[in-house]
Amino acid sequence: MKEEMDIGGNKAWILIEPHSLGDQEDGQHGEYFTASYSFEEPAEGPAVVLFLQDDLTPKLFESPVQALEYASEKLLGRVRP
Repeated sequence: MKEEMDIGGNKAWILIEPHSLGDQEDGQHGEYFTASYSFEEPAEGPAVVLFLQDDLTPKLFESPVQALEYASEKLLGRVRP
C-alpha cells in the first residue's frame, strides 16, 4: 500500500508492506506491517527509507493505520526545508 501524505507542507510517500513472522509459539500467526518513506514519487527503489528500531531491525506495526500514524509523527521532524 502506498499513501501520499502532507507532512509539514511537504509531500511524502509512505509504503506499508505486510511482514510475516510465521507461526508463533502461542499458535497464532505473526502478521505485522513495516513502513518506509520517500520524499519523491514513486516511493520505490533507493529513495525509500525503512523505519527501524534501535537494534536496526524493521519496526513492526500491528496494522497499516498504526504504521501511518507512526510515520506521520516521525516524519514531522524530518521534512526538508
